[in-house]
Amino acid sequence: MPRLLAALGFCLLAALSPAAAQLPDRPLRVIVPSPPGGTGDIVARLLAEAAAPHLPRGAVVDNRAGANGNIGMAEAARGAPDGSVLVQCAFGPCGANPALYAQPGYELDAFVPVILTGAVHNVMVTRRGFPARTLPEVIALVKAKPGTVTFASSGVGASNHLGPELLRTRFGLDWVHVPYRGSGPAITDLVAGTVDVFFDNIPSILPHIRAGAVQPVAVLSAQRLPELPEVPTFGESGAPGVVIDSWFGFLAPPRTPAAVAEALNAAFNQALSQPAVQERLRAAGVEPLGGGTARMGEQVRTESARWAEVVKANGIRAE
Repeated sequence: MPRLLAALGFCLLAALSPAAAQLPDRPLRVIVPSPPGGTGDIVARLLAEAAAPHLPRGAVVDNRAGANGNIGMAEAARGAPDGSVLVQCAFGPCGANPALYAQPGYELDAFVPVILTGAVHNVMVTRRGFPARTLPEVIALVKAKPGTVTFASSGVGASNHLGPELLRTRFGLDWVHVPYRGSGPAITDLVAGTVDVFFDNIPSILPHIRAGAVQPVAVLSAQRLPELPEVPTFGESGAPGVVIDSWFGFLAPPRTPAAVAEALNAAFNQALSQPAVQERLRAAGVEPLGGGTARMGEQVRTESARWAEVVKANGIRAE
């Protein structure tokens, strides 16, 4: 009788979700290499909940923060390659960290791509009263007064640190990095006029733009954003190719079979296709993405190579 029930359960699972038959009969552990409460954590929890009906035993989120995401990535690298473990990938651990850290604790290339889940757009802003209002004007001012214009970041290696460093390399800018412990303190000092420039996520900086406390210069997206329709892109402002999104996706541990990765991809694409999920993601300032495993693989390869060049060119090391 137990064997019969098990067989019936397996057949029912396969009938409800053919892809799920590739996965082990236990909860999927989703490792998030950041603390609870941030945008990345919100995205992971929302998608884990929405994908649960398409997985054999649902999913649980496990926050493993530390070392700019390296601890969670290292934990995932030791996970079983059978579809029972995923790690949420983002700009730091899957973009800049392999170049920033001599020994991050994992081999990024060894992970198996599963799905690109979403992106948060960014905008370059300046303090109120800053004399340069457009990107060409900012570049001209920095060149005219080398070593005097400051840009804030939420920490060494963050996207809002490496974005200005990319401009330093491309345009030969001599401006001064002022790192903070998070975006909140950086915004506080930007509004107070203590620092000049900041690259930030749209959700957190938009209220300050609308209040007139900071000045938008250009958005770091491929197209203009509905939230800021009058603000040009970097491409429109004379810096083609400068597109810097804070993005999220999932990777499976090394040696995970392709069929298992495809099964996980199918479950999370089903989650992302739900209008209610898309609405909740957009309410959090996240653009839903999705697509095949190859799309995620290309994202990781492109971003890690891109930021390795910036890190090397500017001699940046993690503190």
